Amino acid sequence: MSRGATTRALTWAILLVLSATLFGSSAGAGYAAPGDPADPPGVVGGDVLSWPALGLQSTVELYGRARTPVTVPLPSGMTASRLRGTIGMPENITAGYLEIDDGDGKFLASVDLSAAATAQAATPFDVDISAARVQGSSINLSFVIRVRDIADLACAPLQRLTLSDLTTEFTGTHSPVTTIATFFPSVLGKVTIYAAADANSAEQQAVLTLVSTLARIYAPRPLPISVVSQPRGALPPPALGMDRAVVVETGQPGLTVENPGAPDAYLRVSGDGDQLSAQVSLLTTELQPLAQVATARVAQAGSDVVKRGDTLTFGELSVSGQATFFETSTFEIGADRASLGPRFDGVRVHLLADYTPVHSGESATVMIRSNNVIVHRGTLDGTGRLDATFDLDSQILDQRYINLQFTLTDTPAQDCSPLVAPMTFQIDPRSTLTMHRGGGPLGGFTAFPSEFSPKFVVALDGSSPDQLSYAADIVSVVSRLTKTPLTPQVVGLQAAADGTSGALIVATSEAIKQTSLNPPISGEGPMVKFGLPTELHVNMDGGLGSIQAFADPQKNRSVILVTTTGDWNLVGPLFSYVVGSDRNWVGLTGDVLAAGAAGTPTNVSIRETSDMMEPQPSSGGSGSWLKYGLIGGGVLAAIAVLAVILGLRRPKPVEVEE
Repeated sequence: MSRGATTRALTWAILLVLSATLFGSSAGAGYAAPGDPADPPGVVGGDVLSWPALGLQSTVELYGRARTPVTVPLPSGMTASRLRGTIGMPENITAGYLEIDDGDGKFLASVDLSAAATAQAATPFDVDISAARVQGSSINLSFVIRVRDIADLACAPLQRLTLSDLTTEFTGTHSPVTTIATFFPSVLGKVTIYAAADANSAEQQAVLTLVSTLARIYAPRPLPISVVSQPRGALPPPALGMDRAVVVETGQPGLTVENPGAPDAYLRVSGDGDQLSAQVSLLTTELQPLAQVATARVAQAGSDVVKRGDTLTFGELSVSGQATFFETSTFEIGADRASLGPRFDGVRVHLLADYTPVHSGESATVMIRSNNVIVHRGTLDGTGRLDATFDLDSQILDQRYINLQFTLTDTPAQDCSPLVAPMTFQIDPRSTLTMHRGGGPLGGFTAFPSEFSPKFVVALDGSSPDQLSYAADIVSVVSRLTKTPLTPQVVGLQAAADGTSGALIVATSEAIKQTSLNPPISGEGPMVKFGLPTELHVNMDGGLGSIQAFADPQKNRSVILVTTTGDWNLVGPLFSYVVGSDRNWVGLTGDVLAAGAAGTPTNVSIRETSDMMEPQPSSGGSGSWLKYGLIGGGVLAAIAVLAVILGLRRPKPVEVEE
């Protein structure tokens, strides 16, 4: 570890200790409570859903005369009746209107932009879209700007319009659940999975496999998934409307919709041993819509995952990109690292693209960045074909995504003419990524999900009845970050510690002490040990709860550890924060999210990781240190000395996204 990294980690460890010991239980928790703005986006009111709740962006950007298509999923048994949102101040539009059509080009509604063009603030709109043709379980909408003043349109600057805070109102009645095919429709409220309080490893594995599958399938929508323990054989409470209840328990193999057609219908997933997880493969392969019956049994588990080599085409990865523009344009393409197979430390990109040929007297350029580092630049010519090869080394590679950002420019021979046509640039799906396999295990939170792909082990030491729920929350947030199926396997604690597979371990620090694991933070009771180059030992009342993500070089794998040196209640605020918003997990840097008796989640780096950076500063949320006025002058002086000597910005408790 470099000297700078060492001093940075030491400072963070000291400040984390001060946060935990000084504030005590008198300081309010800084995580999201139910109903806080950080809760997953959902029902706005009645049968009105925000676009993020439907897995869509809440904002749509419109440019020029180009149409912007959007597919809106429909709750089962319902149709879309109204579209609401806010229009930002139009740019370069003095007279015109917003036109909304369906996927067939049929006119649905229009919004006059004259008032918005003169307004100083955003303008709300509310239109009827009930005439849109339903296609399967969705409708297609398209948005386009219509300009009334067409004088000298070719020379006018590009029009731009922003639609935000989009919501859709639905009408109809939720369809009753009668078959396995209809149990998980395209739009869900929340899913509650019930497992026996004394669930065995096969039941736990089936629960986690189901959580991983649902989180992946419904991404990018943050589907709320909770795991609840109940007495074996108990019936689940009714799940109404768009919510669903699932019971996972040992029994005759199969998937059964119990009480089909009734308000208290639920799905029972049963089996014994490996047969139990095998039933979930009907969902993992996304073939559930074909099971149009109330009961089905998977006799042999299947998988649609194809083993891939070291070279993959953009087409295989479903990576595409296109821009049609005047003067300049930017766009980004990428693939999640977990979809690219076993670990690698370098990528060779062979990029193919077609574009409008550039004629004599004109000029056009392309610049490509990856992680804000320029990896290719060149001029576009009369061939209309780009064929470029460049490398992304380990210093450029992101631990979660392989991304390419394009900047295109076009300077036509005539500055302004009705005959000037836009340039089109399109990525060829035959472009390839070739991975150089190898490299050491990745450390820190950004190492996941790639270090869990395609299989990982899970171990629970049984010291808390909520451990399966903790594991499920981690599996859920990690699985949402990739389209590659992640397969958990539940094993014993010692097997997980001694194995070579990526591991998710939920155990007390006392239990971890009996293994070969070397996490960034360890300890027992009030004694907490920080794994700096020279280990720091601190005695703090109540101990510390933490979620840690670290490399295990001896086993050539990476580990996520959920642990506590004290009571398991210490990790509660951490999970309230993590499940509050997907962006809370994605935004974690370093290798530790921890909380002491104050219950304030704090993100720090104890060991050097490739994403090493200081935590993002709080903007004055409830977790901000200086709000409490509980620190004595001596401690304030010590913090001031640290800041002066090390010249480092102190970490602050993470702030729940608003």
